Amino acid sequence: MDWLHVKDLDELKKLGNFKEVRAEIKKFGGKTIHVSGRSWKELLVSIEDFQKAIQQLNLSECKNLVDEAMVSPSSENTNQTVSESGYFTTKASKYIFYLTELDGEARMNKLGITATHFSSKRKAKTWRDHISKVIHPDVCKHVHASDAMAQLNDLYNQMVGRE
Repeated sequence: MDWLHVKDLDELKKLGNFKEVRAEIKKFGGKTIHVSGRSWKELLVSIEDFQKAIQQLNLSECKNLVDEAMVSPSSENTNQTVSESGYFTTKASKYIFYLTELDGEARMNKLGITATHFSSKRKAKTWRDHISKVIHPDVCKHVHASDAMAQLNDLYNQMVGRE
């Protein structure tokens, strides 16, 4: 049942009777996602709201995703776009979240920053360049790509001793 892509009431009604459609949507969302309504119209409004939320989260415009090489350069899975946790849609969104929303030790752990990044300019530059290829605003259209790049450059400058 393709309720997620309906555009109007007629398309929604073609999917089955109201009770079946609502049950299918509820089954999809489980306890976490609430898409519901007491009428066809309310259900469509709820679906449209959900579609808008998905559109805002859709980061598929981010190009040139590279592997998490700054953490493990030997990894062969360079086309992976969903993290192991399943919560991020792209590596760019994951890095951008880590850079703009986390700080301190949590950020350093998530970004794979170690003491050697602060003692080796070459290692710091390699680390920065790998992430930059993923989140740079020229290749990633994420709303916070510029902020994340600024944070990335600040971290890099701290590593190499520039303030």
